Amino acid sequence: MNDFQPIFLENLRISIPGYSVLRLAHHRHTPKSDLIEEHTHSYSQFLLYLRGQGIQTFDGEPIPVSRGALLYFPPDTTHGFIKSMKSPPLSLVINFKEDKTKKWKVKNKVLLPVRLSEVESILNQMIQSVDFHKAHSILASSKILQIFSLLFNELDEGNINHRAVYPITEKVRRLLSELPIIPKAPNEIAQIFEEDLSSLNRKVRRESALNLGILLDEARQKRSYEGLKKENLSISKIAWDCGFSDPNYFARWFRKKVGQAPRQWREGNS
Repeated sequence: MNDFQPIFLENLRISIPGYSVLRLAHHRHTPKSDLIEEHTHSYSQFLLYLRGQGIQTFDGEPIPVSRGALLYFPPDTTHGFIKSMKSPPLSLVINFKEDKTKKWKVKNKVLLPVRLSEVESILNQMIQSVDFHKAHSILASSKILQIFSLLFNELDEGNINHRAVYPITEKVRRLLSELPIIPKAPNEIAQIFEEDLSSLNRKVRRESALNLGILLDEARQKRSYEGLKKENLSISKIAWDCGFSDPNYFARWFRKKVGQAPRQWREGNS
């Protein structure tokens, strides 16, 4: 994680009907933000935790948060944060204005790994392709709106039936979930489909903006969570089922993705 690239895009004012995105920040918490006293602000906010864990407070009430936790705070909502592990949390924050009165009260939801993969894929695309000195460019604005709409639709339960369906991407996901041992590399997935790796990757990317590597990590993460919840399964067996022949490499991969060692995660989720 030494190559982590923070993103701070201020004074955006990217407008779509009913909403105006003001700011996007993708960053690790600093020591100063390990304990954030309860406060309010005049805008609405999406807050998504990508790594680490802690306690988000809302009007004095604790809300445990960890990877995948998505929160929505309307304007003038009192909230704060308390870190609960050594490594700093990594979060995505989007501040925005709403034209109408509050659509929701405070909302709290845990995203599925597939949705997290989509968000992280778009962030990676931004880091690789966007000139952050030109934060108001069409490319930057389109990526920001992609993330905003994804998070909005996740919280807008009435919109579930309108979400996109990706047949090739879902076919790969289904295969990975059904295999007893997850493949070690994307080329093994392509071999199972009897397709060229570049061709299959291109189809998935064109359809869902993801790739086989992201889908592989998504399946491994889901399988590792399932395995770690079963106390009778050893870390070595879970690593093998996730496509890792070396448990130590699995542990490093898991820590990078989740922010905790497998044993630590198991102790906190048993």
